[in-house]
Order: sequence, then C-alpha cells, then structure tokens
Amino acid sequence: MSHTWVGILAAVVGLGVMVFVHEWGHFVVARICGVRVDVFSLGYGNRIFGWKRGATDYRISVFPLGGYVKMAGDNPAEERSGAPDEFLAKSRWRRLFIILAGPFMNFVLAFVLLWGLYKVGVPTPAYMHQPVQVAGVIPKSPAEQAGIKAGDKIVAIDGTKVANWDQALSVPSILPGRQVSIEVQRGGATIPVTETVPQDLADGFNILGCPQQRVQVDSLTRGDPAAKGGLQAGDELVSINGEPLVNRDILMATIKQSGGKPLSIGVRRDAKEFTVSMNPVYSDPGDGGGKRWVIGASFGPGETVRESYSFFKAAAESWGKNVTITKDILSVLGGLFSGRVSIKDLAGPVGIVSVSVQAAKLGFAEYIIFMAFLSVNLGILNLLPIPILDGGHVLMLAIEGSLRRDLSVTVKERFVTVGLVFLLAVFGFVMYYDVVRLLPGH
Repeated sequence: MSHTWVGILAAVVGLGVMVFVHEWGHFVVARICGVRVDVFSLGYGNRIFGWKRGATDYRISVFPLGGYVKMAGDNPAEERSGAPDEFLAKSRWRRLFIILAGPFMNFVLAFVLLWGLYKVGVPTPAYMHQPVQVAGVIPKSPAEQAGIKAGDKIVAIDGTKVANWDQALSVPSILPGRQVSIEVQRGGATIPVTETVPQDLADGFNILGCPQQRVQVDSLTRGDPAAKGGLQAGDELVSINGEPLVNRDILMATIKQSGGKPLSIGVRRDAKEFTVSMNPVYSDPGDGGGKRWVIGASFGPGETVRESYSFFKAAAESWGKNVTITKDILSVLGGLFSGRVSIKDLAGPVGIVSVSVQAAKLGFAEYIIFMAFLSVNLGILNLLPIPILDGGHVLMLAIEGSLRRDLSVTVKERFVTVGLVFLLAVFGFVMYYDVVRLLPGH
C-alpha cells in the first residue's frame, strides 16, 4: 500500500477514534447523570446491526467515521414527554457536565496516547538533547539574514535560557509575524540578534540555524533526477556544490532555490566517496507543499535515539507535551482574532490527510504525536462559544443561568442556525484553500 493510501487510512481511523471517544464521553456522563440514551452509534447513517441493552440501542452504522449519541429530550424543537430522565429535564449543572465530557475525553485521549508513547519509547533525533550549536544556516533564511553563522551557540530566546535544541525549538514565541530576540555566543562574546518570524515559517531551523545531522537518502522516485543521477537508498550525502552538507533542511532549501541549475552532490557509499551531478525538475512531489524544484528523493531523520521513560516520568512528559500543544493551538486562535494568522493558513480535511501522509512516512511515533495534536485541537475547537458546538451549548446555559429561565425554542433554533451557517462558511473557506494549495503554482 502506498504512503498516500496509508496516510488517508490513518487520517480516517484517527479522526474516527477521536470523534467516537468524544461521543463516548457524552454518553458515560449522561448515564451517570441519569439521562436516558436512546442511541449510541459507531458511525453515521443507516443502522447495519447492533443490540439493545436497557433503553439504549447500541448500533454499528454504515459510515464508520466517529459516532454519535442521541439522548432523550436533547432537542428543544422536538416534543418532550416530561420524563425525569430526559436531558432538558436535568439541572443546568448536570447538562453542563454532560456537554463538557466530550471535549474532556479528547484531552484525556491525547494524554493517554502520548503517555503510552513515552512509556514504550519514542525515536528522538540525537541532536535534540545537545547544546544549541549551529552547524549550518539555511540559505536566504531569516537566520542567515540576521547574521547567525555556523559555529554560533544559542543560549537564550526572548529571555528564556535554552540548554538544548529541544528547549530552543519549543519556545512558544517563535510564531509567524513575531519579533524574536536571540542571544548568541561567538568567540567568547555574547551577541544579541533580532529576527522577525516570516508568515510562511516552515520550522525553527529557519530562525535558529541547523544542528549537525547526518543526511541519508531514504527513498527515491523512479525516473526523477536523483535516481537517474545514480543515488541509491541508504546513500549518505556529504556535500553540495562543494560545501559540506551538515543538515537535510539545508539540502532541501538549496534544491528548492536552485532554479533548475545543476547540483553537484558528494556521496558516501560503502566507505567510498564520489560525486554525482543532476538538474532538479519543477514538480509537485505530492507532500502537500505544492510545485517546487525537486530531485525526487526523501531523506531520513538522521541519527535517532529511542527514549523511554518510567511510568510516572512518561505521564509528566505527556502532560508537558499536551500543555505545549494547547498553548500553540490557543496562540493560533488568538492570531486569527488579531489578524496575525490568516484563515488561509488553516488546514481542513485535505490538509489533515496531507499531514497524515507525512506522519505515516515518518513512522508510528510521529503518527501518534500528530493524532494527539488533532485530539487536543478537536477538544479546544469544540469549546469555542459558537452555536452548535459544545462551547455554544455552554454559552446558552450561561445565558439561561444569568436570566434564571430557559430561552424559547425559537431563540434556540435561531441560535443554532447562526452557528451552523458560520461553521459552514468557515469550512468552505478552509476547504477552498486546502484545494488551492494542491494546484500548480501554489
């Protein structure tokens, strides 16, 4: 099975699990609060088969992507019997707990996924726990323009001391449009450097420079320049255009900026070194990055070490990672409201599948981390005070609580309609830019 189909399957399965766990949270707390659940479905659409236990129809439906819970009396537009086990018959506090249980389970799922991953062990680039020693700088990057050079050691970012690359790349202030101050040690002196993070920031290496990283060919595309030029999977690339090659990001940037001009690449294979020459082609490699100059090769992550933690240390690492993910997502949401982040930069279903393909290529650990990120994302987005989302229901409960009475059915229907139209509009914009990014020239 190709990486693309693996990515699509991984995205569908991952999203399905997240939605199912979200609905399971609503289901469990509804039962605890004494609400009758009429349907608990794995999937959407028509019922294929299932069983009934008590008042609940547990079913498998035709489209197994996520699921849903149908609680008795949860729709204010439907006729109610007035039974005490209906959702709207419960106190506002109990309804609040039921509503919040879905997003809460998404946070729990992300925590458990990363807890298990850190306990079993996660492949980590060897440089992550090394001092922030710059081995090279990406051509034409903000780091190069700001004057960061190979041999520099970064000791602080925006006043935060950084002891290794893991800490440096996790500094939350490295965000599109932000100005970042960096303290660099060079020749025994500390030099202040200021950079403005570009809106199209690819990763922190563009801002900080790159660590030392072995560059090894992972796979080749038949018929493309790399394969025609004689490269093989497993080859180590040691130089490009006569310059030592210290990091794969520098290689990929050099290829992208080549304009199709010939590249001379030094290769080490079986303890022998030789040089190959090739002309990049302007093509879309299918990784979601659009058309650019490429040679038809992918490169491995370099040296990695497997890090596993004790039971409680893994839990602490998972908690820290989830906190970082949450801060990053909230920062993006804040950027949307302030105008610092454009809706064009958001990813919809097509973008999620594209990133899933990349995660599937990188391995199981990257896929789990990406799924944890999506789960936190789903939890936070559901808490936004937008009608039809869980956060919208919380807002409605807060309004009713302040008024000390329930809103009319008409007001609630209009409330939901506005939210639905808003979400459909946002979804349409995101889907449009998702597709546009796949078109030639984008």
